[in-house]
Parts: sequence; structure tokens; C-alpha cells
Amino acid sequence: MAADAWVAEDPTACPICGLENCEEHLVAPPAPVAARAPRRLTSAGLDPTAMADAVAVAAEGRRIAETGVPYLLRLLIPAFGMLGMLVAFTKVGKTTLGQMIAAAIATGRQFLGLDTRQTRVLIIAAEDPPQYTAFLARHLDVPEGVLTFYRGPILLDAAGLAAITTTVKTGGYGLVLIASWQAVIRGLIRDENDNAASVVIVEQVKAAARLTNIPWLIDAHSGKGEDQGDDADPSKAMRGASGAAGSADYTLSLRYANGPFGSRRRLSGKGRFVDFAPMLLDYDKTQGTYSVIASAAKDVMAETTWRLIVDTGALTDVPQTADAIARAAGLVSNTGRVTSTGRRQVAAALFRRDDVRITIEKRRGQQTRVYARLTEKDEEDERC
Repeated sequence: MAADAWVAEDPTACPICGLENCEEHLVAPPAPVAARAPRRLTSAGLDPTAMADAVAVAAEGRRIAETGVPYLLRLLIPAFGMLGMLVAFTKVGKTTLGQMIAAAIATGRQFLGLDTRQTRVLIIAAEDPPQYTAFLARHLDVPEGVLTFYRGPILLDAAGLAAITTTVKTGGYGLVLIASWQAVIRGLIRDENDNAASVVIVEQVKAAARLTNIPWLIDAHSGKGEDQGDDADPSKAMRGASGAAGSADYTLSLRYANGPFGSRRRLSGKGRFVDFAPMLLDYDKTQGTYSVIASAAKDVMAETTWRLIVDTGALTDVPQTADAIARAAGLVSNTGRVTSTGRRQVAAALFRRDDVRITIEKRRGQQTRVYARLTEKDEEDERC
């Protein structure tokens, strides 16, 4: 008798040998396949609130270029609903760096000599034990109510993202820091090298960041073979699936500068609205603090500012003051004013540049130094 006939007559019969309740060929029944809901087409079209005429979009882009990209932390964290990754080896100090960035933004204080925009900050410490998080935070100097720690496990699945976004909206937070990537995706992907699954999670987190319209920064472990050189690409530092780091809006990379037992670190960044050469830092483990090394700070800051000036097109062939160039490059305070620090940054960045012409003009009755990019005609005149 055929096996299907046995089963038809007796549902308890083994489909292989026909015996009742056979244990030799006992196999687990296949998991039921969920019925696929019929695909429904709608005539409603795309969300009208996300539709905009090209004229309005271009005008918005020009306004951003003219007023400068807003940052929560100058050069490092754009004040948009974007996702950044802070990548470093284990125990390099990325969690401490994240806490210090959070404290500076929560209080509106400068960090590494860079201006901040004050807002309330939420730190999700999902990886470390609560006591270790407290130990690292022992040096933080913040008033009550501006910086909140969530010390518990959470996953970046639909439920976890919904919980975070709800907390952000009800708590009035302007920045989310998460530690760490490996801890909040556990069990959601087959392994950390699963590109397709990792990218899906990153895109979901980006959607949450867009929804809350505030920056999210997640720290992550770097790969064993991470390039520690000055020219290393930050976007290639993250461990595991390359698609995860590539899908993030930008990457900050913290690396050793003088070996694993030294105190010096390099911090660099690459991505949307983030592009700065390595800053040389000193990490004081006893105080849990970072500071820019004075001997290298001026050169690093000058080069970083120069790149910002070039990328924003702030320097043109029309002579401008340092104040005007700083404004065009976005080097303004939280109130939109150019500070003396911003003017000095521009002056230092343009000093002794081969393709920059510096002249003195009389403006508003005063002798004023102005800067312009050399044109081909200027270069020919100089050669003559």
C-alpha cells in the first residue's frame, strides 16, 4: 500500500513505513507556512507631506549652504535626523568618549575646542553592567535633568525602536547615544558578517532617526585588522558586515596613536556632512577625560577648517573677510553669530596657502585683511 494511502486511512500512520506511531522514522512536522496576504493596490499615492517641488528643495539646499550646516558638536555630529557610528577597538575609550560628548552637548560646553549646541541627551548603555557604566560616569559634571542613562538590555527590533522613539518624543531628547552595536543586534542576525541582515537593521535605525529628527550615534567595535594609520578610512573600521558601516550616514573612528599602552588617540570622521582629518588627542584614564594635544591641535584644526571651507565653497575669487568666510562655512555659534574663535580658525586655515591671495583693503574706514582664491589669471600675473 502506498504511504499516502496509509496516512489517508490512519492519520497516526508513519508516512514512511505505515506503522502506527512509528518511532524509528519519527520526524518533526514541518512548520506551518503563513498565508500571504493578497497585495492590495491603493490609489492614494505617495505621502503628500513628503512631496516637494524641486524649486523648494533647491532653495532649501542653498539656505543650508549659506547659513552653514548645523551641528550638535561642530564637525562631528550634524544636527539632523541621521545615524552615526563611533568605531574603536575594545578598551580604546569609545564609551568614555561618548559620555564626554554627551555631557558637553547636554550642558552646551565646548568639547575638544569645538562648539556644541545644547540639548537633552539619552544614553542607552545596553552592553556594560550598570555598575561599570556608573564607574565610567563618575567624572561627569552635569546638572540634573539634562542627561539620562538607560542601563538595561534592548534590541534594535521593531519593539525596541518604537520604545526609543517614544521615549525621545516624550522626554524631549535631542541626541541618542547607544552602546554598543553588537549588544543591541544580538539574535537579530545570523552573525555579524551577515551583510543583508545588518543593512536591514541599519536602515530601520536610520528610519527611526529620521522620524525623531535628531542624531543617533551608536558605538561599535572595530575589526582586528583595522588600519591604524593617519590616512585610514573611518568608514572601513567597523567589525563585521561592511554593509552596516557603509549604510550609516557617517562614521567616527577612534584609534591608538602611540600603541595600546599609550595615552594618545586619533579621532577622524567621514560621511554625510562629516569629513575631518585625524585629531590627535590625549586620553587621561584616571580622570576619564579627552583633550586636544596642544602641539598638534593648531595644525589639525587648521587643516580641518580648510577642508570645511573648501567643501562649503566659502572661499571664492571675490575678496572676503574672515568673518564672511566663517559664516559661509557654518562656523557660527548657537545664536548664528560668528565668534572670535571662528574668525581665528579661518585665518589660521588660510594662512600660507598657495592658492589663497591675502590682501589689505579699507572697509568701513578700517584696514581689513581679506582673502580670495587665486584664479588662473592671478597665477599667470604672479609668474610674470
